[in-house]
This record gives sequence, C-alpha cells and structure tokens, in this order.
Amino acid sequence: MAVFNQFHSLSGANFDKINSAFVALLPKKDGAESVGDFRPISLINSIAKLITKVLSIRLSEKISPIISPAQSAFLKSRCLQD
Repeated sequence: MAVFNQFHSLSGANFDKINSAFVALLPKKDGAESVGDFRPISLINSIAKLITKVLSIRLSEKISPIISPAQSAFLKSRCLQD
C-alpha cells in the first residue's frame, strides 16, 4: 500500500522511484559463501508492472461504455474477428 500511496502522491512529478530494479542473490547450494555460489535475480520494473496491472484491472470495469461498439480490440468480451 505504501508503493501505491507514493505513486499517487507523485502526480506527474519525478517517476524515477518507479523505474527501479531490485537484485536478490539466491544461493545455488547450501552453505554458499563466495560470490560464485549465488545466482542473481533481477526484478526490473516490478513496481511499475504491479501498478499497471492494478490500474488495468480497475479500468477494465469502466472502459466498456467508453469504447465504441464498432471497436473490437482491447476488450475481453469482444473478439478481433467480430
């Protein structure tokens, strides 16, 4: 919730905080001590992906009346072949 509150408080200001990457080191074996014993996992743009997923889910409920009936893309209930 803190991430969403911070995103909401940005309101067009500095979005550098959203475009960040987290690096986690996972041990390849028990008792890992040297750098070679770890596997780096990068979570690039995970915060931005989380925010866009939540926004898309919330927007999907409101978008149907906005989009023309002739438009077939961007809606789960409509097919491109229709």
